Amino acid sequence: MVSNTDLSDTRMHITRAPLSTDDPFTLDDVKLHARVSFDDDDPDLVLMARTAAREIEAHCALALMTQIITVTFTEWGCVAPLPIGPLDVVALDDHPITVQTREADGSLVSWPQGWWVDAGRYPVLHLTDRQFMDGTALVVTYPAGFGSAAASIPEDLQHAINDQAAAFYDQRGAEDGKQGLSLAASRIAARHRRVAVA
Repeated sequence: MVSNTDLSDTRMHITRAPLSTDDPFTLDDVKLHARVSFDDDDPDLVLMARTAAREIEAHCALALMTQIITVTFTEWGCVAPLPIGPLDVVALDDHPITVQTREADGSLVSWPQGWWVDAGRYPVLHLTDRQFMDGTALVVTYPAGFGSAAASIPEDLQHAINDQAAAFYDQRGAEDGKQGLSLAASRIAARHRRVAVA
């Protein structure tokens, strides 16, 4: 389980719980992209590819493979953009969306059925019953991701993971190497990143 608070918005706390222990990449593809033909560095390449995948997820505010996202809002209104996408509608049968308020005593109260979610890459929760707007926090749990297997991840994002992992591999041990996403990963991630309008 990965937990983080979005530093750009201190009004929410996000927790990710992956549904699978599988990796969001294929090691052979990473090795091919990094031009590695031997197996000695496989453990390092796996670690680098996992790190690359987490960087892509964080940069784009998305889940590559299906995860259960729990977001706790300390401030909210009738419309609440959910921070991690895309909504995994296939996983909803086994992992339905829950909407609850946390009361002052810490207990959770289920929100009535007066809500719905706009699905898609940038899911949005709509709350219609204003009588339940009180509480110290709004807690929403939902499945996000492109699917349960690495093959379900869009090809360009797979390429971004491979390119970022190859960049890590090429720069291993360097103290003055370029920081951040590789050029290809950065361009790909920019297409998937949510743009906020002030």
